[in-house]
Amino acid sequence: KRIRQCGIEPRIVAFYRFRSPHRFLSFLRFMAYFPLAFVRVICYLRVNDMQIIHFSDLIDAPFYLCGRLAAVKTVAHLRYCIENAAARLVFRLVTDVFIDNVVCISNAVLRYSGLKRPRAAVIYNPGPDPALFDPLKKTAAAPPVPDNGAIVLTIGKFVHAKGHEHFVRMAHTMESRHPGLCRYVILGSAVPARRDYFTKIQRLITSFSLNEKIIVIDNLPHERVADLLARTAVFAHLPNWQEGLGGVLLEALAMEVPVVAFDCGGIGECFTNAVSGFLVTQYDVEAAADRVVQLLIDDDLRKRMGAEGRKEVLSRFSYRRHFSEIETTYRSFYKNR
Repeated sequence: KRIRQCGIEPRIVAFYRFRSPHRFLSFLRFMAYFPLAFVRVICYLRVNDMQIIHFSDLIDAPFYLCGRLAAVKTVAHLRYCIENAAARLVFRLVTDVFIDNVVCISNAVLRYSGLKRPRAAVIYNPGPDPALFDPLKKTAAAPPVPDNGAIVLTIGKFVHAKGHEHFVRMAHTMESRHPGLCRYVILGSAVPARRDYFTKIQRLITSFSLNEKIIVIDNLPHERVADLLARTAVFAHLPNWQEGLGGVLLEALAMEVPVVAFDCGGIGECFTNAVSGFLVTQYDVEAAADRVVQLLIDDDLRKRMGAEGRKEVLSRFSYRRHFSEIETTYRSFYKNR
């Protein structure tokens, strides 16, 4: 619907992904539908005389060969840090054969890809819509949190990579040292295939007697996230993996909310440490707690860092810059023509 509103008629070639649980059934369904989708993509490229095919994510990897068979230039977007060495080797070999240019969303993703410049480029995501994530924009909708007191927020669906246990342990540390300083909010939905993890976090909250302190919000529409951030004093991001970039971080920064985050993956590329937020060593929950408390008790520091964060997002992660660099990548294929 969004694409059609831009005057573009999309052509959708559906295929099935591997999903957990039921991996075997998922594999059978993928194998049943993939050949037809594969042929349809090649035919579409040839019939419409396409010149470039841009694969948006790693889930498109089964179709990488389509570009070569259709004799078009190929671009692959990489949005994850490939932490497994064997997977990194496979990705490098496959892209060496089938892909002309790889676009990495951060320098960290580039490092973990095993690829080298100039065949791989770093182009940052465009960041949040500055009109929607605007701290000066007034809204009549009240966020589903208490209307008084400071809020410390984290966002992420309940999967292990998001590291909710670190947020809960940070809250426990803060409550033991500064009881009642703030309320803690987790915005994230339970994933059916990862229900055990959600249960684990609930039990951890109960074991620390934080049931009255931690609020869990499920399935808030994306346009309401800005409302919630407008009520947030500090945003905490404490993942278990090497994150590619950190879209929720950019949304918080755009709303002038200072962040405290683990220094892992491309997170340190989202903001400047000690200017618009604080980076702490990954898994150092006590250091994260100390930095959050520092921001909560120092209003001037919090406001100054918040203002700097929005400046950084608007200057470094703009739509104009992103698509200008994408266009440069496309034009590089034809610079000698």
